[in-house]
Amino acid sequence: MKILSFETISNKKDLLTAFLRSRMAIVDETNDGEEVLDLVKFYDYDAILLRLSENRLGDLELIRKLRLARVRAPIIAVARSMSEAIRLRVLQTGADDLIVDALSHEEVFMKVQNLIRRSRGFHENALRLGQVEINMNAKKIYANGKPVTLTKKEYQIAEILALRKGVVLSKEAILDHLYGGLDEPNPKIIDVFICKIRKKLQTLGVEDFIETNWGRGYMAIDHRQDSQNLEASRSNMAPVPARIMA
Repeated sequence: MKILSFETISNKKDLLTAFLRSRMAIVDETNDGEEVLDLVKFYDYDAILLRLSENRLGDLELIRKLRLARVRAPIIAVARSMSEAIRLRVLQTGADDLIVDALSHEEVFMKVQNLIRRSRGFHENALRLGQVEINMNAKKIYANGKPVTLTKKEYQIAEILALRKGVVLSKEAILDHLYGGLDEPNPKIIDVFICKIRKKLQTLGVEDFIETNWGRGYMAIDHRQDSQNLEASRSNMAPVPARIMA
């Protein structure tokens, strides 16, 4: 997951960002609203976290601007405390969700992760693509019901591609989701990671989870969904009337 976090006032005692990173999320931080608007133009974020306070209600204007920019990523407002009147203003401005007085960082993480999963079209607790199941809570992958042993980076790549199923991601885009622009290795390392993921899945009978789009990048495919769409289209076809022989 790649998250953009905005908070006007930097709070060094706040450990939410560190916690999100410990759960394999790449987090970009900024306290500049204009920079938020610039970043969403160039990077594909899974979620945008806005750290709000009743003392800084001018930050609500940023939600409106993000909506006008047609940002696809869910916008989640987070606050330590907030009156009902202000909560309603936040939601009316266009936030997808509002988390107030969360008991733990884990609670915030789970709510953000669930919203990301649903925003990408997954309504179950796991990401299911064909014979592959990705448990985002446990950070584990299963192929035909059997666990797949992946490294941290291999898991992150599988999750990134699954959340964007049917969309080709360039090696540079995948690198950005893995490293967040910090100390990025040569893009060819992505080919190595993909090769290792494929081999591990193939040993468990999965051949078609990741497709190569030559010259562009890689894409996760849900052939199960393709089959369902084909069956649906067949069932909707009007029956052909039988010919009457003279």
